[in-house]
Parts: sequence; C-alpha cells; structure tokens
Amino acid sequence: MDIKGDRRGLRILAHGFSSERDLLEDLQRTLERHHQFLGRSVLTVEVTGLTLGPGLLGGIAGCFESFPHLRLAGVVEAGHLRSAPQPIPAAPPEGARIVRMTLRSGQVIEHPTDIVVVGDVNPGARVISGGDVFVLGRLRGLVMAGQPDREEAVIYAIRFEPSQVRIANVWAIPPGEAADRAEMARVEHGQIVVTPWTSVPEAKESGSHRSLAD
Repeated sequence: MDIKGDRRGLRILAHGFSSERDLLEDLQRTLERHHQFLGRSVLTVEVTGLTLGPGLLGGIAGCFESFPHLRLAGVVEAGHLRSAPQPIPAAPPEGARIVRMTLRSGQVIEHPTDIVVVGDVNPGARVISGGDVFVLGRLRGLVMAGQPDREEAVIYAIRFEPSQVRIANVWAIPPGEAADRAEMARVEHGQIVVTPWTSVPEAKESGSHRSLAD
C-alpha cells in the first residue's frame, strides 16, 4: 500500500486486494508505520478491485480512529469520491484551510492551524500557519509554520525552493537550487533540515537529508 502526494492531495493507494480483510489489515499497518511522518495530514483512500459497501467504508474510517492527528477526507472508488459513513476524528478546532490557487507576490495567507495550498507559492508571497503547511506545487515564497511555538510542525512541498522558511522560532534561508523531488522540512536539533517527502521508509531513514543555514 503506497502513499502519494500530488495536486489532488495526499492519497493512500489501496490497490490489488482480493478481500476487505486484507485491505483493512494492510491499511492499519500502513497508518501505524507512517502516522508520525504524515503529521496532521488530510488523506483520501483510493480503492480498486473491491466494491465500496458500508462494511468496507466503515472499516476504513475505523482504521483512522487510532490516529487523531490524521483526517480521512473520503474514499475513492474508480475515480468517484465516497464520503466515510461514520464520524471522522476531529480536525483542529479551526480546521485546515485549503487554498486552491497560485499565490503571487504580495499575497498573504494566514491561518491558526494547517494550510494546504493546491498550487504554487511564488516569490514575494507568504504563508503563515499555526500548524503544518502543504504546498502541492512549487514553493518559492516565504513559509512560516508552527507559529508561534509549535516546533514539531512540518513544511511539505512538491518542489521545495522557498525564499525563507520558519518553523516555530527557527529561521532558515535555503542555499542553492531545489532537489528534483518532493521534500519536507522539520526542526531537528535546533536547525531546519529537509528530507525527501516519500512514503518509502528506506528513503526517509537513509540519511539523505540537507541542513538549511540559519
């Protein structure tokens, strides 16, 4: 079971299962492995090969109940979104803000919890969040996450090349060009480090990371 991030958001790909039980057991294991990496994400589960009846929908929603920081947005069957049939673990009080546009120079988006930008953040634009920031596009502006003091916040981008980043009270100005991959930034030992944004544990744990100068 894979986790993918693109302009449609974060998706868990539940493909190739022949029974509901196998799918739900694999989904539970996937969430257990990756829930810390995913932070406070909003996810869609994409299912192929099985019919989405009430039992399977309820089972998928039930898998998320053990992970209150994760939010199930819905379940996709053959490209059609199906809402979950029972309550989803509550989002932060204000809820995440989803911005479906490219932010241009001079534009500012500010929100007390998570922000998801479905588009680019151009130079001169600013995103200021009390939680995590997801940029499902090219990040070239200024991003401030975890404000004012949430140091565990994470900044994610499909293309990570910001002018400046700040997590809690830790600032950094990235040097050089961005890597040709999706990346995520977090605070480790008092400095901001950038690692690949991928669902493959080996990539995350391989030591492939770079520090950003303060």
